[in-house]
Amino acid sequence: MIHLPTDAERAAALRAAADYLVQTGVAMTPLPPVLKPAVSQVAPTVVENLALEVAKILGSTGNPTVPKPRKKRKDPKMSKALKQANNRYRKKNGALRSGATQAKIMSYAHKLRRKM
Repeated sequence: MIHLPTDAERAAALRAAADYLVQTGVAMTPLPPVLKPAVSQVAPTVVENLALEVAKILGSTGNPTVPKPRKKRKDPKMSKALKQANNRYRKKNGALRSGATQAKIMSYAHKLRRKM
């Protein structure tokens, strides 16, 4: 069975690679020794921000487990039909009349919608 890395494992691996690159890059640059610790402290946040920007451009940001709500077209006639059906099958306090179900309300609303 193939083991695919989780997002956390991938993030940890990328962070470790970025830390390694920052450390070797700082060590190899001709900076004065006084500035090297400051640069090595700031560089990981710069790398992380850069990674976030690249991910944003590629469209891989966000939580993949939560689906985005679908955009639906509005049907004003169905909206009007639902209001009429609810008025017929509900009491003034909003409770369903006796014998009425949500299925009956929707069936009646679709019937009204077809007639419009």
